[in-house]
Amino acid sequence: MATPHDALFKEVFRKPEHARGALQAAMPAEIASAVDWSSLTRCPGSFVDPVLRERHTDLLFEVCWQGGGQALLYMLFEHQSTQDSMIAFRLLRYLVRIWERWWNDHPDATRLPVIVPVVLYHDDTPWSVPVAFDALLDVPPEVRPALEPHLVRFRYLVDDLSQLPDAQLRTRAMTALGRLVAVCFKHARTTTDLVEMLSGWVDTLREVAGASHGLEALRLVMRYLLLVSEYAQLPVLEAFLERELGPQAKDSIVTVGEQLIQQGVQQGIQQGVQQGIQQGVQQGERGVLLRLLRRRFGAEVTTDIEQRIADATPQQVERWIDGTLSAPTLADLLAG
Repeated sequence: MATPHDALFKEVFRKPEHARGALQAAMPAEIASAVDWSSLTRCPGSFVDPVLRERHTDLLFEVCWQGGGQALLYMLFEHQSTQDSMIAFRLLRYLVRIWERWWNDHPDATRLPVIVPVVLYHDDTPWSVPVAFDALLDVPPEVRPALEPHLVRFRYLVDDLSQLPDAQLRTRAMTALGRLVAVCFKHARTTTDLVEMLSGWVDTLREVAGASHGLEALRLVMRYLLLVSEYAQLPVLEAFLERELGPQAKDSIVTVGEQLIQQGVQQGIQQGVQQGIQQGVQQGERGVLLRLLRRRFGAEVTTDIEQRIADATPQQVERWIDGTLSAPTLADLLAG
């Protein structure tokens, strides 16, 4: 299951109208001005390792240059409590996979499209991992100047929200929903007063709520806040939304609260069923062990032995089952 950060990111920024401003803001001005942003379209598929998809979210966009031609912008979002020193290596693997897929579709090509990796980052500490891939390479300093022409070299872009003032974020050429998601990414886990934080963005909230499918978008953001903030209080957020945006906005977070409660109930039921299954398996193993012991040792299996088996750990029971046929005596078996 994706983290709440990944889920919100992918739900919002998979749409080109929201990704466009985020990507453009992360690009150096010279690159941004050379791109025809109106041509931005999302490419299907994911290039993240299947075993890592619960922790990482990738989005790939195709866009044209102003003067014609093709560029691929690869946007990778990561959320983690500690920074990943090997992210450049993982990005390199994704880049190669993208090029391989592109080459399969263009077998006669003699040149490859440009891919610009972008990392959207929003932990509460500044990004400190080197952005140059060759910084990962273990090369003696005295040899590096001679080796540099032969090293794999690229740099990825980091949009570090932790270092972006709110005033600057407010002026970004992004959709209202894109800005709202960005500010929630930046503050939701650390602010102790969500209402105070949201009060500074009421104009953006109103713009989001008033857009097409705006209440649905608002529900996504409120769900995120309730999931990631230890200070989020449903009644307080309800009152705030009703006061600032009206009763329909309040109803949207009530719906979110009901969904989360139901989700919690279902998870509790599933955990209970799983625990019941596990307990049933363990009880069955104890029954098998007792039957084996009675067949082999008969009357030696007293009520004290039965109680000892009932109190044994699952590992002990499994070990005794395995040793039932080879142990010379019941005492030897239970001593093992």
